[in-house]
Amino acid sequence: MIQVRLAAPGRAARVTLLVLGAALLRALLLPAGDVFSTIVFAGCLLAITLIERSDPPPRPSPARGEGDSPGFSIRAVLAGLATGAVLLVPVMLSPFSGRPLAAFWEWAAIAAVIATLEETAIRGALYQRWSEEAGPLIAIVAGALVFALIHLPRYGLGAMPLDTAVGLALGGLRALTGRVLPCAVAHTIADWGAWFWA
Repeated sequence: MIQVRLAAPGRAARVTLLVLGAALLRALLLPAGDVFSTIVFAGCLLAITLIERSDPPPRPSPARGEGDSPGFSIRAVLAGLATGAVLLVPVMLSPFSGRPLAAFWEWAAIAAVIATLEETAIRGALYQRWSEEAGPLIAIVAGALVFALIHLPRYGLGAMPLDTAVGLALGGLRALTGRVLPCAVAHTIADWGAWFWA
């Protein structure tokens, strides 16, 4: 059963502000070029993830089966692939983009890196901190809102409901599997599909 604990947010709020700040910095740097702003954003997300991993919470570590399980899991990858396929459904309702396949590969590699960094920051560090301070349900909702907000400059207000729904799905996947890997796989699959249908 999912529990909600209400406590004064501390570290969770800090991680939330750092992720939102990285997105704001990316938006402010867009006039300097999409590649440059994306590199800075990726660096910020990587730094947030590394800082949070090297700065463990003062509380005891989660019980077995909770938190981020180490190692590779076929089930986790399959869960990510299945969720990614479901996330593609709204994207596939758009007209086929007609973008050339030759240009896809370089973009796909960058999209996979950015999606993975977003997931390690949001479904990793941010989820962990909110889950510790307020419970998994608040962690899922907070992650979904942050996910939608960081995509606001790129996709606008019209995409907020879809981005929030995707964030809720990815947060739910994180809660169900206890891992970030399936979230990164699902996010990457959805982004790759957007190349062809958005």
